[in-house]
Amino acid sequence: MRSLYVTQELAPFFAEGGLGLTSKALPDALGAHCGLRHDIVLPCYPRLLERSGLRTQEVLRLPARRVGGVRAEGSVHRLVDPPVDSGVYLIRSDAWYDRPGMYRDEHYAPFADEAERAAYFGWCVARWLSATGPRYGLVHGNDWQSGAAMAHLRARFPRLPQLLTVHNGLYRGDLTHCAPATLGLPARRLSLLAEASRGRPSLLLAAVQAADAVATCSSGYAAELVARADEDPVAAALRETGVTGIPFGVDGSCWDPGAEGHGHAPFGSATVAAGKRSGKRALQRRLALREDPALPVLGVCSRLVPEKGTDLLLAGLGPLLRAGRLQLVLVGPATDELRRELSGLAEAAPGLLAHVPRFDQDVAWLLYAGSDLTVMPSRSEPGGLNQLIAYRYGTLPLVSPVGGLRDTVVDLRRDPVAGTGFFIAEHTALSVRETVLAALAWITRSPDDLDTVRRRVMEQDWSWAATARRYAVLYRRLVARAEGPDPDAAIAPAGAR
Repeated sequence: MRSLYVTQELAPFFAEGGLGLTSKALPDALGAHCGLRHDIVLPCYPRLLERSGLRTQEVLRLPARRVGGVRAEGSVHRLVDPPVDSGVYLIRSDAWYDRPGMYRDEHYAPFADEAERAAYFGWCVARWLSATGPRYGLVHGNDWQSGAAMAHLRARFPRLPQLLTVHNGLYRGDLTHCAPATLGLPARRLSLLAEASRGRPSLLLAAVQAADAVATCSSGYAAELVARADEDPVAAALRETGVTGIPFGVDGSCWDPGAEGHGHAPFGSATVAAGKRSGKRALQRRLALREDPALPVLGVCSRLVPEKGTDLLLAGLGPLLRAGRLQLVLVGPATDELRRELSGLAEAAPGLLAHVPRFDQDVAWLLYAGSDLTVMPSRSEPGGLNQLIAYRYGTLPLVSPVGGLRDTVVDLRRDPVAGTGFFIAEHTALSVRETVLAALAWITRSPDDLDTVRRRVMEQDWSWAATARRYAVLYRRLVARAEGPDPDAAIAPAGAR
């Protein structure tokens, strides 16, 4: 069976965060371990395409389509020699996607027409499959940006099984700012959306309504998603459909501390102490930080936004940075306000803070290899990859006990035998600072225990193979449910027979 994976990102060339990593790793793992092959479709970002040097071949020119008051032409391109095991298709329409960022402007503010962009993309995907596109046994959509595509496909291919993965339910593709009728969605799907929205329509709600099943990246987050069903239309729809929590994995071929050419001396669990010392030295040199092996290094690789608790992180660690008690390295884009705060902290603590304002793979490898701790004071964290990547490098996570963080971290203070990190008790700057100080005190007084815990976390298995096997069960159940007397029933367009 071949499935279609609908996404907005694909690592390493078209990615801003965890969605891009997942869009590469999960289809690859489903193919390698479960025999389930995919094509991937995502928007074409012309500037990223040019920067990557990748080549494309046009396979279909689409007619002009008006969405949200903008009439634009588009086309479908196939990526030549894709960097993944799947076929990769790009929906190109420069009127919608030729912009400096994937989701946000130069001030890191979301594009005002983000819902219209997703609606146009969804129509293009469905039109392509209805015209000359391949035939698939299942569609796997991701987050709210897949909502329009799934709604169109449900209308055109009524028995085609559709699975939705919710990576982050905070982002919904809210439609209260625009007239949903201008988005070109099928009339029946618009009607269902209006009936269930309670005045708060969104493309995430449209995606849930079109899906046969919904998955998310941890059992803890699955429970959080449906907890407000009495007051939240998306939560109510999720409760009705059901949500399966399947932990995401880590791409071991990418995040491998033993690999050559990643900027640090290779190391494994048996040599973690020496490896971490070497990694810290390489990180400090690369980012022109004060070269001091005794200084604890805290590394954060993430979007730097309030949702991730970055405001709490900077407020909590500011006094420790100014006092020269630690170093902080951050990799990821930040809001204007947080960028200004970072700049002020860097001036106040020279040689102790470094910020790389976009994801950089080479620096990310060094960050995890050279950091003693990573800090994730997230207000919401559906699954979290950063704490799992940190484990690979013997870097201990300090996390808020929410979503997937609660499912994957065991507090060392409560369980020294099985502990893997530390919980931040409250969403406050003070709690962040107190937890960091407690972790640093533990490291200082327990160096032998530190090496034991580092080896313990490095030897855990968070591979994508386990994730893929659970997704494969879900895929096959959905396909079996959709099968009828006509073997093509699930994939033939509505009205085709």
